Amino acid sequence: MTFEIEAKDVDVVAIMSAIRQRIAEKKKGLYTEEEIREIAERRLEVVQGGQDVTSALLADFRGEPERWNFSFEMDTIYRSSRGAVGQVLQVVRRALKPLQKLFWNPNPMISALSRQSDLNQYYVHLLHNLVLELTRLSLDVQDLKNRNLQLQGRLELLIRREKTLESMVVFRDDAGKAPSPTREPGGEGEPSRT
Repeated sequence: MTFEIEAKDVDVVAIMSAIRQRIAEKKKGLYTEEEIREIAERRLEVVQGGQDVTSALLADFRGEPERWNFSFEMDTIYRSSRGAVGQVLQVVRRALKPLQKLFWNPNPMISALSRQSDLNQYYVHLLHNLVLELTRLSLDVQDLKNRNLQLQGRLELLIRREKTLESMVVFRDDAGKAPSPTREPGGEGEPSRT
């Protein structure tokens, strides 16, 4: 499908070359096909190693929940952590609470933040269970690798044994074969078999 543009001021060849030049410039910053294949073939690096994850993960999270979770109550949005100034702010905020409720309702926000706090606790349990399952699976994988190595060793031993037995059978067949007696022309009877 081709079409022609009939315009005096439009140079299609120059526009197309400018577009191709911009595409080539953009491709310079990207990876080449070989680099993409090399990256795809690389093994993913572990973000966190097995030694970094402890089996007492749930106990650690339960021990200090204030490090990772917040408890939201009706008065939480009015609190301040600025010491003496914060206490003054807290008193002022509580005094202005009825006026503030005229402009916006904090209950949906408090409810949503409380639900988020509960979700955070569920996520901790989920994370703990995932760590336990991951530990079980990594132990199973290690066990399967060890069994695979043992079976490979046994297989190699059996292959060597089979080759040895085959060579012994071939050797016996070659040694056991005596030159076959042939009839002499005009001779009588069959050669005797032993």
